[in-house]
Amino acid sequence: MIRLKNVSKKFDHRGIAGVTDINLDIKRGEVFCLMGPNGSGKTTLLNLISKEITQDQGTLETESEIAFFKSSRQDENDSLNVQKYLIQKNTLDIPDEKKLQLARDFADIFEFTFQLRQNFGQLSAGQKQKVELAAILVNQPSLILLDEPFNHLDPFTRQDIFQTFFEYLSHKEISVLWVTHSFEEAFKYAHRMGFMNFGKLVQTGTPFEVLSNPRDLFVAKFLGHENFVTVSKSDGQWATPWGPLSLDHPGSEAILVIPETAWIEGTSSLSGRINKSWTTLQGRKFDIQFDSYRFIVQSSSYTLSDQDALVMIPDFSRVFFIPL
Repeated sequence: MIRLKNVSKKFDHRGIAGVTDINLDIKRGEVFCLMGPNGSGKTTLLNLISKEITQDQGTLETESEIAFFKSSRQDENDSLNVQKYLIQKNTLDIPDEKKLQLARDFADIFEFTFQLRQNFGQLSAGQKQKVELAAILVNQPSLILLDEPFNHLDPFTRQDIFQTFFEYLSHKEISVLWVTHSFEEAFKYAHRMGFMNFGKLVQTGTPFEVLSNPRDLFVAKFLGHENFVTVSKSDGQWATPWGPLSLDHPGSEAILVIPETAWIEGTSSLSGRINKSWTTLQGRKFDIQFDSYRFIVQSSSYTLSDQDALVMIPDFSRVFFIPL
């Protein structure tokens, strides 16, 4: 469990690289993913929770046993064999034979049993990371902090490690605060997400909540949305490039966000022409010019090509507003 209330930390009078007024609760067994641009305060927040630095104000409560995995192991242990290393890292007040059994148990879980007698210097990068994870798990932490782990590993190895790791955490109800830039991994494993910008936690929610309803333009852009139209409301209707739109939303001005997949073929006063197109894992993307507007449209169609003309309109049941 983590509980932060009005936590702030400043490193100079301008507050650069600090955090401001952070309020956050993470329950036992919850995986909370923290995202944001470089320098937004994510690592500072982890350092506060791990007690490597202290806050200037606010209160911070955590479980007693915290493990901070930074994926930055030094090479001084490369001459030590894996089994001895895991026993050495075990700080529990238990007999050595039980420490040995724990080492072997985690070798089974992370599938490095055949490497127990090998030295670190003989292991691959992926195997080393598995051993390092086992080295923090043998101490039975209640909270694990992850700061962009496994970034240097190939996608297949990352997926293999994450799958085993998060299954184990779920089984043991271990809480996780995880900093990453990978949306795919975050959406797959996180129960909730938070977005930081300039030291502030600007939005939290489930992956579905934040993806379908970003609260501000920063979060929408960070999530990858690119189609924005400033609209105003008059007599209860929003004026859009495709005509008046009756959608319930407070205020008289807003930014209309159109997801790339929220487009359908239909009649419109705007005729479009494809500037360029490219293939992604999700389908085909098109950069389309609609008069003075330019939008990115994702489609499963591979028959369209550059310079083709087409008429498409947003699926207004899937758009959303950001208030101005």
